[in-house]
Parts: sequence; structure tokens; C-alpha cells
Amino acid sequence: MRPTQIRRGLAVPSLFVSCKSEIAIPIRQPLLRYALEQAALEPSVRTIRYRTGPDIECPHVSLHGVVLDRVDGNFLLQVFDHRPERSKDELARVRFALECHGLRLLERDAKDIRREPLFSNARAVWSHAKCRVSLPDRLRIAIALEDGPQSIVELEERTRSTCDILAAVCALACEDVVRLNIDVVPLGPRTTVIGSIP
Repeated sequence: MRPTQIRRGLAVPSLFVSCKSEIAIPIRQPLLRYALEQAALEPSVRTIRYRTGPDIECPHVSLHGVVLDRVDGNFLLQVFDHRPERSKDELARVRFALECHGLRLLERDAKDIRREPLFSNARAVWSHAKCRVSLPDRLRIAIALEDGPQSIVELEERTRSTCDILAAVCALACEDVVRLNIDVVPLGPRTTVIGSIP
């Protein structure tokens, strides 16, 4: 932090960057980072955008934040420790206000974001995001996946790659080159790897 920021009590946000994000997205709370890590690994999410927009007073809703462009529409992502309680009328007004701007609401709370094994799996996958995968290893993995989804251990046997195959497929998942089935079982040798659909 710069000294002027310490004096003013301002915290510098960290940034989230993925191949699905159009720009670096400022992160002011860890829950948002975790939600974005999961979204970036989700096949239904095409792009992740950061939108600046006004606050609407009636109903009170901010159009400022992260938008997930999914196959089923554009969703304004809002992350909370505890999901706010809203009446049916208030929720209908919020939905209407967002729909006027081409958006739908996606609210996620801490309990949902920290649901296992997805939470730990996504964190583990992103811990390998900066792993460098050589071109020959990329080609071996891509060719092996042409025959369909395979477990990491099967992929390792078929590719005879020179790298740590788990780290490699995690890095490739962060690049949206492959998909990993991380929703149901812990990440490991039996995790299914799926080639990206062009």
C-alpha cells in the first residue's frame, strides 16, 4: 500500500483475471474471488464482465458489479455473507429493474460458495493457474482427449507427458482449454477431464 492509502484508510482491491474476463476485475472481498474462480471454471459461463452503473433507489439495487454472461442469459452477480431477506414484491421489483437493463440477478451467499467439494476443488485448480504447460504436453493432452472424457490417471497413462499431469490439466482448465468435473468428488487422479468444445 502507498502511504497515502494507509492514511486515508483505503484498501487497494486485488484483481481477478481469467481468460473469460474482459478486464481485470477488482476484488474487495474474498467471497467474490471464490465465486469468480468457480464461475470461470463453469462451462455455462462464456464471459465475465465488470460493469459500472447507477444505483437505483426504488427498489434499491446497484447495477455496478460483475456480470456473468452465461448460456442462459446475463446475470448480475451479488455475493453476501448471508443472503438478504426480501419479500416477493421487493424481489419482483428488483428483477424488473434488472430486466430493464438486460440482466438477471444471481445471488450467492457464503454457504453456497463454500459448498464442498466445489470450493476446495476450485481453489486447488486455481493454485495451478500459473503452471506452464509445454506445447508438446498440450498437444499430447489434446490428442488424448479427442477420444472423449478421461480420468486424470488415464490421461497420464495415455499421454506419457513430461509434466505433473494434475497441475497441467488444472492450468489448462484455468485457460478454458479443458473442463474438469469438480462439483461432486474431490480433485484427484479419478477426476474426469473433458476436452473443450470448439
